[in-house]
Amino acid sequence: MTKSSKAIYKKADTFSKLAKTHGYRSRSAIKLLEIQKKDNFIKPHAKVLDLGSSPGGWSQVSNEIVGKNGLIFGVDKKIMQPLKSVHFVNKGLENLCESDFEVLNENILPFDVVLSDIAPNISGIRDRDNALMDAILIEIRQCIDNFLKVNGTALCKVFHGENFDKLMIYMKTNFQKVKIRKPDSSRANSKETYILGVGKKK
Repeated sequence: MTKSSKAIYKKADTFSKLAKTHGYRSRSAIKLLEIQKKDNFIKPHAKVLDLGSSPGGWSQVSNEIVGKNGLIFGVDKKIMQPLKSVHFVNKGLENLCESDFEVLNENILPFDVVLSDIAPNISGIRDRDNALMDAILIEIRQCIDNFLKVNGTALCKVFHGENFDKLMIYMKTNFQKVKIRKPDSSRANSKETYILGVGKKK
């Protein structure tokens, strides 16, 4: 292993330990905390939709921020172990419908914030990986269109390349402000980045 590789793994291990120390289920929770500290886009009392929520790190962070008067819905086709005060929908994004978002028989739509830390299992085959990410982003955009309120905020993970360009076009078309974020807790050799859309247009 090269010195640079050792440094990358040491950095990742540091953030993993930090997440564990704070009781978070995933290292990615630290990424959301970094972006939140910079942009303060999740507000107390907000309603947050966490797409691809399993194992639950982003839902945990969001739940802490919104407080007891906020509301978190996690969605994933993989099972997520229960989190106190977090509602969970065990479905793929393509199958979501308005009736999935009910609390005490009352529909709570629309959401103030939509989050997505979803990524495909990378194979290393460029065309295949791009196609998988493209399909995921189509579903995410549909969720934003259908479930996010006007003036709401969306944060999505994407990889640099063609899919990044497509998501940027969508965000700039549909949001008043668009910001690019690369948290320190993201691996330096990773192509992942996050696009934040603020103020969904009508």
